[in-house]
Amino acid sequence: MKVRTLLFDFDMTLVDTSHAIAYAMNYFARIMGLRAVSYEEVLSTIGIPMEKSLRCLWNEFRPEWLDIYSKECRPLEYERMKLFPGTEEVLQALRNRGLMLAITSNRRNAKRAVRHLGIDKYFDIVLGLEDVDKAKPDPYILFKAVESLGVDKDEAIYVGDTVIDMETANNADIVGIGLATGPNSAEDLKKAGALMVLSDIREIPNILTCDGFLIVDEAKVGN
Repeated sequence: MKVRTLLFDFDMTLVDTSHAIAYAMNYFARIMGLRAVSYEEVLSTIGIPMEKSLRCLWNEFRPEWLDIYSKECRPLEYERMKLFPGTEEVLQALRNRGLMLAITSNRRNAKRAVRHLGIDKYFDIVLGLEDVDKAKPDPYILFKAVESLGVDKDEAIYVGDTVIDMETANNADIVGIGLATGPNSAEDLKKAGALMVLSDIREIPNILTCDGFLIVDEAKVGN
């Protein structure tokens, strides 16, 4: 297939946000008088909407928590999140090939995080939860991205690190490429429908020819 655009998840796909979110969540726990949570607990909730994350971690949720977290804890995330090694080089290489790039995230205010990291210049569009009515795995965010870019879904691939990402790709009938850099294993990503699973974002340029055709590496394909 000829690829014209790549759609990316944000957390744990382009950016290692795991330790940043774990720090921010535990700061939230301290100021709210809640129990401390482990890194592993937090990692398991990355990629789902914040309300669901808070409910999963503390078995309760209060609407005002979202505003408190946004004001008091989000800045702590931004200070600590880091691009995965090679991310900027990969994005630049893809742009040099004339490919359009987008971010489609379940994170609210994804644009702010992208600007903070200085990678907004690589993306034609950045969509977060505030831009859609339903969170992934609902496919609408992918549909909105390809429509905004003026490409057909058959000319797009979606890169993500979670089972939810691969389910989103399947629901949109868009090719899903898994990255085993987040909470889910390569096996889980394959079972969820990933065409291929990569272990490092730096592998992405290698699955596309210089003129944009997808190269299927059979060693990375699920059964």
